[in-house]
Amino acid sequence: MTILLIVIFLALAFDYINGFHDAANSIATVVSTKVLSPFQAVAWAAFFNAIVLFLCQHNLLGFEFKVADTVAKIVKTDAITMTVILSGLIAAIAWNLLTWWFGIPSSSSHTLMGGFAGAAIAKAGFGVLADMTKIYMTLAFIFLAPIVGMILAYFITALIMNLFRKSSHAKSDKWFKRLQLVSSAAFSLGHGANDAQKVMGIIAAAMLVFANTAPKDEYDKHEWTHVKTAYKIDTAYYAVDSAKFVMSNIDGKEVMMAEKNNFVKKGKAKKKNWIAVKAADLSTLSQEGKEFCVAPKEAFVSVSELKPKKDIAEIPHWVQYACFFAIGLGTLSGGWRIIKTMGTRITKVTPLEGVAAETAGATTLYLTQFFGIPVSTTHTITGSIVGVGITKRISAVRWGVTVNLLWAWILTIPVSGALAALVYYLLNPIIG
Repeated sequence: MTILLIVIFLALAFDYINGFHDAANSIATVVSTKVLSPFQAVAWAAFFNAIVLFLCQHNLLGFEFKVADTVAKIVKTDAITMTVILSGLIAAIAWNLLTWWFGIPSSSSHTLMGGFAGAAIAKAGFGVLADMTKIYMTLAFIFLAPIVGMILAYFITALIMNLFRKSSHAKSDKWFKRLQLVSSAAFSLGHGANDAQKVMGIIAAAMLVFANTAPKDEYDKHEWTHVKTAYKIDTAYYAVDSAKFVMSNIDGKEVMMAEKNNFVKKGKAKKKNWIAVKAADLSTLSQEGKEFCVAPKEAFVSVSELKPKKDIAEIPHWVQYACFFAIGLGTLSGGWRIIKTMGTRITKVTPLEGVAAETAGATTLYLTQFFGIPVSTTHTITGSIVGVGITKRISAVRWGVTVNLLWAWILTIPVSGALAALVYYLLNPIIG
């Protein structure tokens, strides 16, 4: 229990640090264009960072909690221990604080993923990495996210400048300062939806480890640690409660049939005593306006025979609220060193360019999250700011600063992983 409490505390501390480390993502241009004061800007961003929880919970964004699922599935379930989680968090916090101190807008998402993976590899070797497709996609988008943001920002800026070329500078400036509030809010929503979920996944994973390793009486005493679980089964199988079936005879063959909406998606079962059937053995038919799934009786097997493993079915609401509150509070604390880098050192930004950069960044975030592609909000907005810079001229971008940022991005995952592995080797003899 003590280790679980330490993990939860450090996870929320990371979320808080993530907030002030990444505050610059959504407010740097608003501050640099003097649309809002620094305090007003962080309060504005913090509000939208936090309100996004309500939108996610009610399925109003279209990419609900996919990031939490991605982080939790970087490594195989049997390699996740409290020591692995603790080591990953310590390494991620250390790298985030170091990059914040030097004003480098590195990715908190990649820091946590690198730390989590590095500690797990230290425990069980590289074979412990689970979903290599998602890992390769994450690595690819270290470069692709800023490029997509840059291209979008370039064309959005060019489009706006052509549409408003006949407007007076004073009038258009006034309107774009107002529009910056909207574009900044949109990016803050994407930032909150993306980043608070990482820690939700980490805390839920720690609670699942506690559920599987703590003595039963100890686990039963602490109901607040309980997560709703499902069972992971062979991915070729659908699962369904046997009580939902009716027996029937079709073409002289005895079959079992149940309404299609009673079947759980492949690879999942809500209870261990359910039954499962291979997708290849299922067929569908319609009766009285309802769609049924049908399979021969002998095609079904008990879920328990498939040797299922527990998986998280639903993250407790207190974890969700705590994570979004922590990142919102962190954003409210600001991150002035990084804000200076993002808002002024890469390129000078006008209100029009601020709208273009934030709109491009928000669009990139929403699209990638909708398709389940893990990206960095930091990389995305940096690329967008570069994009508006090059619409003026190539030399308007301070490429020396940009190259330094790129090196920090490339190093984040391996350095975080190496730090986590070192921490794991130090902690494992003590904690086990």
